[in-house]
Amino acid sequence: MSGPIQRLKGIYDQLTGRPKALCDFDELPAVPGMPQGCAWRHYAPEGTEVDNLGRLNLLTPEVVREAARSEIQTGQRVQLDWSLANVQFPGFKRKGLSHTVISKANPETGWIGCDDEIHFNTQCGSQWDGFKHVAHRATGNYYNGVTHEQITSGSTTQNGIDSWVSAGGIAGRAVLLDWLRWRELTQPHNPLPSPVTRYEIPHEELIEVAKFQGVTLKPADILIVRSGFVRWHDGAGEKERKEGTFERATYIGIKATEECVKWIWNNHFAAVAGDTVAFEAWPPLPGKPCLHEWLLAMWGSPIGEMWNLEGLSKVCEEHKRWSFFLTSAPLNVPGGVGSTPNVVAIF
Repeated sequence: MSGPIQRLKGIYDQLTGRPKALCDFDELPAVPGMPQGCAWRHYAPEGTEVDNLGRLNLLTPEVVREAARSEIQTGQRVQLDWSLANVQFPGFKRKGLSHTVISKANPETGWIGCDDEIHFNTQCGSQWDGFKHVAHRATGNYYNGVTHEQITSGSTTQNGIDSWVSAGGIAGRAVLLDWLRWRELTQPHNPLPSPVTRYEIPHEELIEVAKFQGVTLKPADILIVRSGFVRWHDGAGEKERKEGTFERATYIGIKATEECVKWIWNNHFAAVAGDTVAFEAWPPLPGKPCLHEWLLAMWGSPIGEMWNLEGLSKVCEEHKRWSFFLTSAPLNVPGGVGSTPNVVAIF
């Protein structure tokens, strides 16, 4: 290792006493009963086996401070949360947004005001997938070996998103790989794929996008990929939306291969996110890797989905800069499975 990876490794090792925090995929210590590349307890503090942060451990105070120093230059901000009401027809039988305004006016006291109540599934719009969202199917285990029974019985809050809150939320350098823009500019005569088909974006193309944008990927980055789903949804009619998001369950996303899995790990991203429904091409193919299993269950790496990257894409192009400071304050729900991202990009 050399350069920024070595410096970050040194910082992390000093804080935790854990060597090889940024080791390559093939160098990860074996976890009994799990495939090579499983990172359970890899980030746990010395002398313990409990860790609820996973790859978010890479966002050390030093890393965040350096990201703020180098990335915040103009103070311009872009919030990346899509409206909770935007997914008109949530898929997978999930409950959409229900919003009720409650009058608190009291004629006797003269008080005039309102409350409101909102009910929604955390998977029905812009979201973070937490470590309790998907298990490793072959063993039935979630991150660090937590079982489905433990989660559904309420006997443990381990892997809950509230742990991210306790750690100060998510903040650091983020990079937008604007695949949609790259595709339109470099292949203008090649029709774009429909975002509601199972179109696979190879990770090799993401490497090309980074080169095209002139952006360098660094350890502890939050990787964000724009594929075109939100733009499609915003421009689609009611019939198209219903067919695309409710009646079908096929979506554009990253092509899940063994090489892609290693590429994601070896780049040491703290988290990944995108504008599509599942980040990876959905549904997973039988006998092929599933990025949700690797990211959530094996590594403890949050997945952001259905983020609104349209405004961000424009600001990045205006600045000719595709890296920025990102901050996210997840919901403080004890044992929470998912959360609205409440995420802001700062330039």
